[in-house]
Amino acid sequence: MKMNMPYSPDKVVDKLLKSEEFNVYTTITHLPLDENPTYLEEGINGICTGGSALFNVFGNKRRIVPNDLVIIFPFQLASVTEISDDFSMTFLKVSKSLFIDTISGICMPTLDFFFYMRKNFSTSLYDEECQRFIHFCQILTYRIDLPQDLFRRESIMQLLRVFYWDIYAAYKRKPEVVELVKYTRKEKIVFDFFCLVIEFHTVCRDVAFYAEKMCVSAKHLTMVITDMSGRSAKDWIIEYSILEIKALLKDTNLEIKEVASRTHFQSNSVMTRFFREHTGMTPSEYRERIYVLDCIE
Repeated sequence: MKMNMPYSPDKVVDKLLKSEEFNVYTTITHLPLDENPTYLEEGINGICTGGSALFNVFGNKRRIVPNDLVIIFPFQLASVTEISDDFSMTFLKVSKSLFIDTISGICMPTLDFFFYMRKNFSTSLYDEECQRFIHFCQILTYRIDLPQDLFRRESIMQLLRVFYWDIYAAYKRKPEVVELVKYTRKEKIVFDFFCLVIEFHTVCRDVAFYAEKMCVSAKHLTMVITDMSGRSAKDWIIEYSILEIKALLKDTNLEIKEVASRTHFQSNSVMTRFFREHTGMTPSEYRERIYVLDCIE
């Protein structure tokens, strides 16, 4: 029988990863949410351990109570209200960059998945499942304490991939998932845009190219995408371009110049500047990092 009793995380203490990309917390003062809807710079993954609060993600409201697992990705428009005095959570905060690097190692994120998760961001767990999540947080806390030169970021990323894979696999197992995702007119524009970006992001990185294919103005397209996702159309085109480059760099049989050619950059140097501007490292440096990650798997 399911018992909705809060699990007390006595041994979990607040920790901070020095790079500020990832955190494990047990006090709600660190939640990046308040009563004003905000596009999140960080993802939130946590279990309610006491009290209750009303979470709102893109107008989808859920009252969170003990044993409820909350999963809210970065870029989502979210708020929290009606917080009880005894409300408590154990939760992870994951930066946008760490989230993208982590989930891109599992799948190419699709809009259906994000739309589904914004409407299904909470689920009730059994006591044993809650304890497993708390134990998972304890393992992550241990990793946070590792010295930077022991590939702390990479080991945390690998653990998070297990967590996100379970979420993605649960989503894929639902045969009714297509019916559950209903689009408004604006959401349909966003969906069509992302379908085009997935198909053409290696061909063209100009917003006007996509607007023309959708028979709307570039200004209108940018306005809708920004309104619905918190990021501009240009930002998303760049994001998918970076994901594609990273995916190709994982194939060590490809030379850097071949990666530039496949992603339709004028030259290796142009791609290198683009990649460094948006990731803070060169393609070669990123490839070395991936090699290190493979070695510790």
